[in-house]
Amino acid sequence: NGFICNKKRVQRLLQNLGYRSCASKKRYGRAPRQNTLIPAYNILARQFKVDKPDRVWVSDITQVRCTDGWQYLCVVLDLFSRKVIGWSTSRINNAKLVLRSLNKAWKQRQPLGHELLFHSDQGIQYRALETIRWHRKRKIKVSMSRKGNCWDNACSESFFAQYKKEWMNNLDQFSRQEMTMQSRIYIDTYYNPVRSHGTLGGVSPMDFELIN
Repeated sequence: NGFICNKKRVQRLLQNLGYRSCASKKRYGRAPRQNTLIPAYNILARQFKVDKPDRVWVSDITQVRCTDGWQYLCVVLDLFSRKVIGWSTSRINNAKLVLRSLNKAWKQRQPLGHELLFHSDQGIQYRALETIRWHRKRKIKVSMSRKGNCWDNACSESFFAQYKKEWMNNLDQFSRQEMTMQSRIYIDTYYNPVRSHGTLGGVSPMDFELIN
């Protein structure tokens, strides 16, 4: 709101009002091996600062426990502004979930495929033949994180951490349908237009794109 103050002051005031941080629990363990296509190289190499829109897109998938089972959320972010430009949910974690998110992002942004780098982890959904064909058809260069190294896709991981801490963990039990609705509220009415980012100079992704 334009008030200039130290972050420690904000923390102290919030604590005096009874607010406490609710950090998500760390999970350990490895996913079972799958017979999939050979992964791409890590071309992005943690170069998360991008000076133009639609030059680097990053993507990942997370799972959310619902009253009627797991529901999966796939997002595509533009690294230039950290804006979520495509997302989709499904009860099945497969390549179709990724392709729906990619198609939404492509329809919204209409980028030049040969100038675009798409980065993800080595999940079987991103190495699936139909996903690779989608990229090749549009002449998109593909980059993938090194195996077992979540820091190579830190921006997507950070989004999901905030999505769960700031929103989903504060809700009571919800169904898969309600999870999708809450995801839409978080992304479309809070994260993209309102939530400020330190890496963007304290403005939201949409505001950052407007002023740049």
